[in-house]
Amino acid sequence: MISFAALPFFVNTLSEGDIGILNILNSSIIFLTPIISMGALYTISVDYFKLTKPDYATVFSTSLLIPVVVSLLLIPLFFIFWQPLHRAFSFQRQFIWLIPVCLFLNFCFEAFIILLRVQNKVKLFATITLLKIIVEISLAIALILFAYVSWYSRALGYLFSILIIGFLFFFYIKRNRFLVNNLDFGILKKELLFGLSGLLLQTAIFFINTSDKFFVMAHFGKVQAGFYSIAGTFATIQYIVSTSLMQYLQPVLYKKFAEKEKWKNIKEIYKKYILLMLIASILLFFFTIIVYHYLLKESYRAYLHYFYLLCMSSLIWSVSNIFLQFIIFNKHKKVIFRLSLLSISFALLINYFAAYFLTIDWLCFGQIVTNIFVLSLILYYNKKLNCFG
Repeated sequence: MISFAALPFFVNTLSEGDIGILNILNSSIIFLTPIISMGALYTISVDYFKLTKPDYATVFSTSLLIPVVVSLLLIPLFFIFWQPLHRAFSFQRQFIWLIPVCLFLNFCFEAFIILLRVQNKVKLFATITLLKIIVEISLAIALILFAYVSWYSRALGYLFSILIIGFLFFFYIKRNRFLVNNLDFGILKKELLFGLSGLLLQTAIFFINTSDKFFVMAHFGKVQAGFYSIAGTFATIQYIVSTSLMQYLQPVLYKKFAEKEKWKNIKEIYKKYILLMLIASILLFFFTIIVYHYLLKESYRAYLHYFYLLCMSSLIWSVSNIFLQFIIFNKHKKVIFRLSLLSISFALLINYFAAYFLTIDWLCFGQIVTNIFVLSLILYYNKKLNCFG
């Protein structure tokens, strides 16, 4: 909530164009994270419950090679294609090095909190998460007030916060013997093969939840992207609540899946989760209306309806998220491939059609349609894999 408490400061201090650029930076990191991880984050989460500690340490250490190599490869690629990216998405020159560095450090942060979550180290998990937010927001505000009133100050606050977490991450995994020297290239090959399906799934999640922002930037400009981005940011609170609950529920569910628990024994978890998501949505509606009317610049109020549609979309995705866990746990490559490919195709079709032939309002509504389609697919494959048996 600290980041959202600081949001009015950033919105009222930075220009709509700066907000639009930050939106592209954030969306790029979300989009490229699965590409640099290649499914490694899924493996770190799932294999903790399947392997002995020495075997898990080997898998964990080997998995770290993938994001290092891919992040380095992105730097020359961004340098070569910077001009067309700049014309299409206002891609800034600083992104050439900033995005690859942030991607690797963000991977370290994600791997760190996954490791703490599966080990049930609640206090340390909360400390690391809070530390990142406090450093990020404090430094960004200080840079804006005393150095540059631009998107770059906000981005540097994020960079330095995850840099600190990165150092803590490597200290922790070395001290707890998760970082070992005996790398296994057989595991690396296996991870890359699974990583293709994991990559496709993460790409699908990006297209479902984030790709619309690129279409707004490309077809309606960075000012409209700024208005859309703020509405999306408030709608994302629903996503954050869902992710936070899943960080607690995922180890519980994975343990029950590993023990072959029947649906009748775990369905109460699903019911309580969905009820909490509904309550969160209602509270979020009232909270966002108050913020728009009393804390944000007047220019944003005319676009409050973007939030209503995007929040409904986020609610549907939060339900999809819990049913997706059974598919992820089983690592069923064909199901993941089909689900991902259908989701990407549908989301791309909806976003392209709305952006080219309709309006931003229809693009917002399209996110609801996309998420209903995706939820239907996930439920279908859950039934096919006998989740409800």
